[in-house]
Amino acid sequence: MANETPTKTGALTQGKPYAVELAPGKPYFFCTCGESSNQPFCDGTHKGSGFTPKKFTVEEAKTYYLCGCRESANLPFCDGTHRKEAGIRKYNEFLLKRNTELTTKLALLDKKVKLTTAVAAAAAGVAIVLGAVRLYGR
Repeated sequence: MANETPTKTGALTQGKPYAVELAPGKPYFFCTCGESSNQPFCDGTHKGSGFTPKKFTVEEAKTYYLCGCRESANLPFCDGTHRKEAGIRKYNEFLLKRNTELTTKLALLDKKVKLTTAVAAAAAGVAIVLGAVRLYGR
């Protein structure tokens, strides 16, 4: 197998490996940045980030387990690190970050709902006043 070493550890994409069917001799490019929308494979999102995809090939057609935590000592292949302290720590940080992002989105959505409700109430009030002016203003 031909392998190139990434420059640093990328973002965790999931807390378990990706089960993928791979063909022998075909070059694959493993996403090392963790930002690809085609996980676990590279889609070029890393450009300008300092990350480079890890090129690899396999010798036989079968299901391979590719790393989702980006901590494996045998990238792109899973070595079980996601079950060890470094992988668990990274997964917990990932969950905390996602939770914070969701909390922020929820707070913004709540503000939008309150603003929309206030605008709708004001518009209804204006409509009532205009209706009254038309009705009684003659």
